[in-house]
Amino acid sequence: MHSPLNLAIYEVVACIPAGSAVSYGDVAELLGAGGPRQVGAAMAGSAGEDLPWWRVVRADGSLPRELAERARPHWVSESTPVRGSGPDRVRFPDARWRPSVDEFARIDAIAALLHRGEDRSGGDP
Repeated sequence: MHSPLNLAIYEVVACIPAGSAVSYGDVAELLGAGGPRQVGAAMAGSAGEDLPWWRVVRADGSLPRELAERARPHWVSESTPVRGSGPDRVRFPDARWRPSVDEFARIDAIAALLHRGEDRSGGDP
């Protein structure tokens, strides 16, 4: 079973549009919870989830080699800005997702539910 934080992370990742990307830290910042490592762990544990995992990368736009190789076809098909002849990494800031007002409202609602759950449980999700 996934933790409330992991579920919130998955909901935010599902909102990232094709051709855009965010860093692990961006996801944590959008939620106001966790950090890059928690987001990375959640993404690593998301096997079987229908998530655009290739849209969440390290702060330098890279992924581990084996994941970058699997991400390349997605980046190409979505016209995600990349750098390198490979392409080997997402090119920030060109690819960085800039949520619209409506998208921010959705993310804020996800974060509010997460934080409400933290208040009830008396600790971290």
